[in-house]
Amino acid sequence: MRVHRSRRKWVAATVAVAVFATFTAVALGTGAFSFTTTPLATGSLDNPIQLNNDRIKLQTKDPIIVRVASVAFGPGGSSGWHHHPGFVVATVATGSLTYETSDCSQTTYGPGSVFIESGDEPALATSTGGETGYLTYVVPKADPAVFRIDDAAPACAAGTAAVSRDGH
Repeated sequence: MRVHRSRRKWVAATVAVAVFATFTAVALGTGAFSFTTTPLATGSLDNPIQLNNDRIKLQTKDPIIVRVASVAFGPGGSSGWHHHPGFVVATVATGSLTYETSDCSQTTYGPGSVFIESGDEPALATSTGGETGYLTYVVPKADPAVFRIDDAAPACAAGTAAVSRDGH
């Protein structure tokens, strides 16, 4: 009996360490730091739509969820490497940020700029002096809804997560 109880305790301790290590690796691997998103409104569109007006097209084939959120980066803040299902329309309100893609190309956006995040490749947003903005997520309807997927840094940016904490 004692051997059986000891073994259960050892297994429980091993599982606890593995779970803690996994969460730590995910948190450190994505490099998110001084970055906050706050959902403002979320709604669903249950019927497919096809719009074509004023040279703008929007088409859905399945139900979608739309979420508007505010985003704030502290000085030196980083979103961590991530991607989104569907797409995100990002609007910079104040400050500036640098958006880096999986091929390690970078573009800097200032107040009033808009950019689109889409696809399965990871991307990283960093801000040296702080930034605020708004995100409009358009994602496939799911339960639970998925708005962001954290990723490891791509090979060309192996040191980027550590650098971004210091104000990339």
